[in-house]
Amino acid sequence: MAIDDAVFQRRMREFEEQAARASRLKERLAELKGSARSSDGSVTVTVAPSGAVLGLQLSPGAMNRTHTQLTQEILSTIRQATQQAAAMTEEVVRPVVGDEQFERFQEAFRAHVPAVDPIGPAEPPAAASLPIAGAPPAREPRPRFDGDDDDYLDEGFSGVKR
Repeated sequence: MAIDDAVFQRRMREFEEQAARASRLKERLAELKGSARSSDGSVTVTVAPSGAVLGLQLSPGAMNRTHTQLTQEILSTIRQATQQAAAMTEEVVRPVVGDEQFERFQEAFRAHVPAVDPIGPAEPPAAASLPIAGAPPAREPRPRFDGDDDDYLDEGFSGVKR
């Protein structure tokens, strides 16, 4: 079955237009960020559409709170920024893909970013179980030399002159 040249050219143009729209959408999504500020302005958070925290600023006034209050303020501000990023994502994506495809987009997006309830300061994991930011990964200890060098030095190492 041969395809008419005009039909082929039209389909190619449609495909190229769709690819260009997808490319522009991808660029816009890469630039998208949600930001929120606490009611008193002491906590500012910037997040990616996935909810990943990209920036956190604390004003000197934030230090006037207890650690529990500050933790709650930070978590609340992160949630607000994430909601803003989600709304902006919908504004950008829905007009391009349509309602039905947007629902599929959201399902696929959520599959990669599972919904979890944030923990509060009353339930943090044990500090000893958490890695230290910026610290090198833990290494297995090297075996200690027990002082008995007979096994190693009597025969020498090949290729090494004594």
